[in-house]
Amino acid sequence: MATKKEPIKYKTEALLKSKGFASYQQDFARVLLPDPEYTLEEAKKILNQFFDKKEGA
Repeated sequence: MATKKEPIKYKTEALLKSKGFASYQQDFARVLLPDPEYTLEEAKKILNQFFDKKEGA
């Protein structure tokens, strides 16, 4: 039986400092991401819902 690989979680500060998250307003993003770690997909989904961006943008 194959085991499903856990998605990689990154520290919130590292995500916010990355180029992929540079287009988000950093102060709002910090408030919207209060947990210490997120997957890329989790973080982008939360921010995109708030900032009303299309998925994959």
